[in-house]
This record gives sequence, C-alpha cells and structure tokens, in this order.
Amino acid sequence: MLRRLAFAGALLAGLLMIGTIGYMIIESWSLLDSLFMTVITVGTVGFREVQPLSPAGQVFTMLLIIIGIGALGFSLGVFVDFLVEGRLRGLLECDA
Repeated sequence: MLRRLAFAGALLAGLLMIGTIGYMIIESWSLLDSLFMTVITVGTVGFREVQPLSPAGQVFTMLLIIIGIGALGFSLGVFVDFLVEGRLRGLLECDA
C-alpha cells in the first residue's frame, strides 16, 4: 500500500515538473508563471491564463488537463484507500 501511495505522490510531482518545464519551453515563461499555470490547470481551477497561449500552448494545456484529471483521480483514490484500509485495520486490531 505504501508503494502505491509513493507512486501516486511521484506521479503528481512528475506531472507538476513536466507541466512547468513544458510551459517554460513552449511559452518561454518564468519558472513561477509556469508552475502557477500548471497548478491551476492540473487542479482544474481554471482561474485564467498567466499570459495568452500560443496554439502549441493550448494543445499542451489540453493534454495537461486530461492527464492531470486522471492523475488526480488515481492519487485521490489511492489516498482514500490508504486512509480507509488503515482505519479499518486499526479498528479490527483493537477489537481482537
């Protein structure tokens, strides 16, 4: 279970890194602007673009949204599974 939790964390960290580097390369944005855009995109906040996007930036953003929603869903599921399994195991051990 801890491996899946570590994988989920690494998946999200990798997605943030790839998104940030992608915006830095495609749009020539600063590290902070690229990271901010990645976080609001993956987090599906949809606040607004840091700056207008080029066509390549638009395609990259669409891919980041699709992959990000999947990664967030997977990671949330693993985290909830970890909490529930740990909680149930703790309850069962106390009753035994």
